[in-house]
Amino acid sequence: MKKIITLISIITLAFGSFAQIANVEGSKDALNKSLSANFIEFVMPKDVTAENINKSAQFYTDYFTVEYNADNKVARVNLLNSDGTGRRVITRFLLSTGVRGVNFDGQDYSIMEFYTNFLE
Repeated sequence: MKKIITLISIITLAFGSFAQIANVEGSKDALNKSLSANFIEFVMPKDVTAENINKSAQFYTDYFTVEYNADNKVARVNLLNSDGTGRRVITRFLLSTGVRGVNFDGQDYSIMEFYTNFLE
């Protein structure tokens, strides 16, 4: 039984270490200001490539465009409308690029937690 618990713990830690986290820099006020200007910037994980970003972004052109700077890994999502639909679709874009969480203001959130707390 002890071996099973140890094995489960190791597997959980292994999968947790591969979770890719994007960062949103700045404060809550800065995030609200950028959202009111219809954009949000994510610092993408190092494993995410420009090809991956562009391939994923092409499916969401009805909601937003994505400008990606490969040098500093910043993906700027420019929302086409100020309604909540585009913000909700950002969650699908992040998932399609391999991102599983967002770090904001020093705390890690799942993508849905980030959406619920800051984008909704």
